[in-house]
Amino acid sequence: MKIVTMVCVGAAVAMAGASAGYSFLSRASAGTSVSQKQAPVLTPLGVTMQPLGKAQGYDLGKSTASAIARDQIAYTDTRGMTLYTWEKDPIGKATCSSECAESFVAFKAKPNARASGDWSLIDLGNGEKQWALHGKALYTYVKDVDPGSVAGDSPANLGALRRNGAGVMVGGGYRGSTRGDKTKAEGMPEGWKPALAYPFADVKLPAGLAVKELPDAAAFVLVDRRNHTVYAADARRAEKIESCTDSSCRQWEVLRAPQLAEAIGEFSIVLRRDGTHQWAFHGRPLYTFAGDLAPGYANGLDVKNPLDVAAVARYYMPPVVSIQTTAGQGRVLATAEGLTLYRRDGYILQSGGGHSLRRGQPARPAVGRDLGTNARCDDECQRTWKPFLADEAAQPSGFWDIATREDGKRQWVYQGYALWTYTGDLKPGDMNGHDSYDLVVSDDPNYVVDVGTPMDGGAGLWWSIAIP
Repeated sequence: MKIVTMVCVGAAVAMAGASAGYSFLSRASAGTSVSQKQAPVLTPLGVTMQPLGKAQGYDLGKSTASAIARDQIAYTDTRGMTLYTWEKDPIGKATCSSECAESFVAFKAKPNARASGDWSLIDLGNGEKQWALHGKALYTYVKDVDPGSVAGDSPANLGALRRNGAGVMVGGGYRGSTRGDKTKAEGMPEGWKPALAYPFADVKLPAGLAVKELPDAAAFVLVDRRNHTVYAADARRAEKIESCTDSSCRQWEVLRAPQLAEAIGEFSIVLRRDGTHQWAFHGRPLYTFAGDLAPGYANGLDVKNPLDVAAVARYYMPPVVSIQTTAGQGRVLATAEGLTLYRRDGYILQSGGGHSLRRGQPARPAVGRDLGTNARCDDECQRTWKPFLADEAAQPSGFWDIATREDGKRQWVYQGYALWTYTGDLKPGDMNGHDSYDLVVSDDPNYVVDVGTPMDGGAGLWWSIAIP
């Protein structure tokens, strides 16, 4: 076995050629690239989020290496354990006690926790408070032992052979075969259900519209029937688009409403000068952008005088983090000063890996947690890669967590991955550390490389841009 360090030449050339086109999107650092007034932050401090099931990415082979569907995202505690509500709890009260409390544990808030939006605090009468969502008390389930679990069914069952959070060997050995023990979920007791951040169950939508996750905007946004991003304009900007005739205005395409359509929920209809009907969200006329070539694009945020994306809710973002725009990789996370943030990641070389995708390899939180804050690199590497540290007052929220390093310092973690900066980046937009690899090569095709996460066959660790 040997370890080979290399840089992906194709990526390096493309990066060098495009570097002049990068621009630092400083206005996104506080979420101002989405419609602030209509887009609440999903989580208060102390409440996190986790994708459920396969989206955790325990399975390093098959299609998981290049595409992961995040169909459900749950609210979770700071350990990543799914939160639940009980239909027998009245609004504003927590009544699960005695035998019930042996299975469902109250999700208690820290003393300095603050209610906000849909989140409230229930006084337990003993100096402690319990989090509630829409007035319903929140609990964790003792049979959930890994992030992404529901009703005791752990996504670790789907991956390589490993010990789960309870110390039991589960999983399938090589790439999801059936060697390991798979603990079957018994199903949730009657009246209990997970508290889901996504999909949204209470949004009334006109026909043809849906809500999808849009990482490039760090938000959940409206999309049209093609799954293309929808944008919202204030009255002044909408008037300018309607009255002007140059190409900059024609790139905004009116989201038309049927002639017989009626207002629904937070959606109303605007009658334009030419007699067409246009959908509006919270009173703001809606458009799509001709430059969005596929679902998941938000190129309308990069033009002069951009519109906001029509956001229903947005991710929590720490004040020390910004989002910057790149020429070929969409948006990436950055420090408040604009320096690119990176994650240490791993994948099985034979599996594809997703590097040719626009946003690179999708995040797999389970792999990030396996690797942790140990970059597994030599002294020279440690001199060029620096942990992105959190101060003592910082708290987890949303997809953001904080890990304690061996030296006692606290490091920011995003979607399971510890974050780093690269000393070779000197200005906003630099991505000089992206796609540099350490490859583990073995003559034994059955050799399992354990670099925190077990990988059979050719194993690779690499530095990748951190995407929202």
